[in-house]
Amino acid sequence: MQIFLNYSKKFFLICFGLILAILFLELLIRLSINFLPDNYLPTYGIYQKSSSIIGQTLVPNSKGVWNREGFSNVKINSKGWNDYERNYEKNEKTIRVAVVGDSFIEAFHVEKSNAIGPIIESWLNNNCNSIPEDYAFEVLSFGASGWGTGQMYLAIREEVILYEPDYVVLAFFPGNDLKNNIYELELNPYRPYFELINDELVLTRSPIIGSNLKRDIYRFFRDNLIIVQLFRESIVNIFWEASFQEKIKETHNNTESMNHYDKKLKLIEDATWGNSLNSAFVIDAWELLESILLKTFKDLKNNNSELITLIVSRAEIVDYRKDYVEKMANNNNILNIFYPEDRLESFGQQNNIEIVSISRYMSEFNWNKNNEITQFHGFKSTNTLGAGHWNETGHKFAGEITGKKICEIYD
Repeated sequence: MQIFLNYSKKFFLICFGLILAILFLELLIRLSINFLPDNYLPTYGIYQKSSSIIGQTLVPNSKGVWNREGFSNVKINSKGWNDYERNYEKNEKTIRVAVVGDSFIEAFHVEKSNAIGPIIESWLNNNCNSIPEDYAFEVLSFGASGWGTGQMYLAIREEVILYEPDYVVLAFFPGNDLKNNIYELELNPYRPYFELINDELVLTRSPIIGSNLKRDIYRFFRDNLIIVQLFRESIVNIFWEASFQEKIKETHNNTESMNHYDKKLKLIEDATWGNSLNSAFVIDAWELLESILLKTFKDLKNNNSELITLIVSRAEIVDYRKDYVEKMANNNNILNIFYPEDRLESFGQQNNIEIVSISRYMSEFNWNKNNEITQFHGFKSTNTLGAGHWNETGHKFAGEITGKKICEIYD
């Protein structure tokens, strides 16, 4: 009995010491954050919650710092968007535009004022002379990292439409949005997924939502301790990878499940470059995307709103000279670097949906040797220029092009 008490006492002292050490580190980190320059600040205070319809959205009223790719001081509004505070009610002399998309529209990589939404608003109010003198444009942003087109449609249906937008800009990123729509490639049960069944768009999977003691404990510490937030991504990735491997085995039910998964993933990646177009899996993926866009267009029309599909640029096409891009395409057996643009522009013409292909404009600029080469993507601070998400230059360029298109449509 005495031995048990001695061990219990030691265990208690060890636990107490660990708790004190963690609290000391937490205090030290919180004090340090107030004095560190921006480029030394850690990413903290930014995380997602699960919605039973849309899937992952940002935690309302949360705030923190983003310093993984680019930099920004983040403050999420009361509705859970990385945008300024907004009211559902629209002033009668306001022309309202909603921009919906994934991490490009969430735009943690730049300060809020330099993101595509405010850039569109500023350009329209300063340059679009078609509107009456006492009217003004207001541009709202609705973005969440990892969203597919299906989630964007649900966000528009459930939330965006409440703001009575006159125009909705849906941002499609060819780099991963086609994949994001397919459960057997994403294998994320916390998101919704659509399928085409007998040519009908059907919501076949809704996000799994439920109370879980382990998850609730984790969220409590995540929300209240910066030290947990600093290591959160590494911890989550470890557990997610293990879970992901198990889901691959369950979903791709054969002895070579990983090989089967990789083949399907490769098909979708090729599909965005105009390759593997005869594959039934690829045909279904493109038709699913187009069905979601068409459904979005029709629903918005019924609410007196107009859809504009914005095709987000890919750095490997637009941040380099034409000869470099052509060599890259040749080395990687890419048939058509503008396949998503070609396909969706044709689809838009057939269905009266406005399409804005940002890659056309950016590549035209950088392929003109009279212009100095401009990196629209990536950041010097993380040595990623020419890759990844839009930087301030990219947001400004894309925002101004989109603003011009909206002004043309309004006129």
